[in-house]
Amino acid sequence: MTEVVVFLLCFHIFRTLLIAPALRVTSNFVREFYRPPENINPDKIIKRRLHGKSNLPPPLNLFAQLEYIIVKDGELDKKDEWPAWSACNLGGPILLVVFDGCALYLDRGNCFSRVVGPGKIVPYLEWYETIKYVVDLRPKVKTDKFDVWTKDGIKIVLTVQIECRIGDPSMNDPANGLVYPYDPDAVKRAVERLSLRWPKREEEGPSEFTWVDAAWGQVTGIVPGYIGGRTLDDLFMADRNSGQILSPNAMMEIFEKLNKATNVFGVFVTDFQILKEEIPDEVLEHQKEYWKAAKQGITTRKAGEAKAFDIRAHEKIRADAQGELIMAIADGLEKNKDSQFAESLLLLFSSVLDESTTTDVDRAYFVREALEALEQLQRLLEHPSNLAEENNDDRRHKPTS
Repeated sequence: MTEVVVFLLCFHIFRTLLIAPALRVTSNFVREFYRPPENINPDKIIKRRLHGKSNLPPPLNLFAQLEYIIVKDGELDKKDEWPAWSACNLGGPILLVVFDGCALYLDRGNCFSRVVGPGKIVPYLEWYETIKYVVDLRPKVKTDKFDVWTKDGIKIVLTVQIECRIGDPSMNDPANGLVYPYDPDAVKRAVERLSLRWPKREEEGPSEFTWVDAAWGQVTGIVPGYIGGRTLDDLFMADRNSGQILSPNAMMEIFEKLNKATNVFGVFVTDFQILKEEIPDEVLEHQKEYWKAAKQGITTRKAGEAKAFDIRAHEKIRADAQGELIMAIADGLEKNKDSQFAESLLLLFSSVLDESTTTDVDRAYFVREALEALEQLQRLLEHPSNLAEENNDDRRHKPTS
């Protein structure tokens, strides 16, 4: 028993003389190299990483339980505490509780390790792994304005809104019952699309070019390309090459091009809208005058076409009526060819037609008066006695010389 006590006493002295100074040196190095927040004690992190804790079953886990961090709403919960800081800078061992709509991009030695996300199995962060990025799988909406130029050199300011997300929204996960589908490959491609964007001002530092910025970059490339191939009238007037910027066909064409470009890095555009278009005032006034004149011209042309159609229809009816009367007169003459008036009527009818088509004025007059003359001839044919009475009346009223 005495030997055991002596051994433990010697071990404690050895640890105090050797390990404690080494721990202080290591703690100072961590503070200077990683610069953790003031509320984080590196000693606790180093001891946990050196000795660790086993993930024992209950009730033993009350005495030795692994630390865990919670990932929800697109960020680490309690990120100012040492478990979250250690997971992002030093590594595990730490349990990762990932909620629906989030994913983690892990690296090892500054190289990609794996992607972990929500599910029934709680992922475990190894001691050599760190959390590089926390990825929000929920849809993101971005609204901004930019300048575009039409084919005829007119500047338009567009206000555009897009909604995008990582992973195919049509994917479902019946096994885990996730609201936001989780695709590890899409998460990896979206994160690796990240880059640094150099600022316009020298006093500002570089900023990250995220996957949302990458999707927006496709918008500012595809939309100007579509508008640059069309004139202002093609974009805003109906029936002009079917290229109206707000038409369903144009929106669908741009939407499909956007998805074809963004799907390469795991991002899917779920909605695309042009909220506002701003045209210079002087151009807008000129265009309004032009559109007004064009509309008036179309109205005048339509009215002329309608009037011409009405005249054609009226004259066709008149010509059909004249043709029917002529045929009726011819039939009447054929039936009354033995009558004493048939020959005189035939000669009269022939002379009327000949005399009425000699000049342009006579032809015009004949067109107006032909129906009355033909109707009168038809009545005389049906009742030849009327002609004799009319001739007698003419003789009685004719003055004598």
